[in-house]
Amino acid sequence: MSNERENVAERLMSALINKMEAMDAGLNNLRLENIELKKMVANPAAMMKRAGFVSASNERPHDVVVDGFRGDVGDSILKGQDGADISVPTSNADFHNMDWSDIHALADQAKDSGSVGNKLGME
Repeated sequence: MSNERENVAERLMSALINKMEAMDAGLNNLRLENIELKKMVANPAAMMKRAGFVSASNERPHDVVVDGFRGDVGDSILKGQDGADISVPTSNADFHNMDWSDIHALADQAKDSGSVGNKLGME
């Protein structure tokens, strides 16, 4: 009877050890895959190249007219009615550092200058 219990206990212990070893091997495989994924994501240019994208830059055609909506002129589209610039933050850090009061003031300034909103005043 005790021999049967020891045999069952040994099989149970063996099964648990095998399961733990399999889980450990699975975790090790995940660690290795994670390292490889981090290597791939660390260099976006290489990842885009592997995906088949090629970086290219073309010269601007000479017969194309300057267009403010294409970014050729800078911030000239955002002008007040008197010609004064609307003070718009220039970087993401500047936008993130704005308070809600600054955002509302910027929106009010743009609305008062006629740059945005309904021209008829019916909102």
